Amino acid sequence: MIRHYSLSKRSLIVLGTLLFLFLTVVLRPDVSGEDGKKFLADRHQAKGIACSACHKEDPPKAAVSTPVCLGCHGSYARIAEKTLKTEPNPHASHMGNLSCDNCHHAHKGSENQCLSCHQFNFETP
Repeated sequence: MIRHYSLSKRSLIVLGTLLFLFLTVVLRPDVSGEDGKKFLADRHQAKGIACSACHKEDPPKAAVSTPVCLGCHGSYARIAEKTLKTEPNPHASHMGNLSCDNCHHAHKGSENQCLSCHQFNFETP
């Protein structure tokens, strides 16, 4: 005996959404920089932080502004405390409070802006 099941439009949408999430998140290729390190967006996603936590438009278009970064990571002083053991401390810069995206990039490799003038040996996540 063959049974036929009918799915509602809502069920089909839910199943389609789950399939999409599975294909884009679970089976997603390993995206990383040239050095094999994960981009910041990948590191945020691995911690369960959705794109919409930083990007306020859908689909995401614009770069995230520094106030959005500071909303989660804390003040410039708090961030400087977290990198206190890095010598010299990139977040206690003689350049003042720079925009986060001067060094940190979510969807491409980050860069150490200090190296444009200095020769320091520390990594920029």
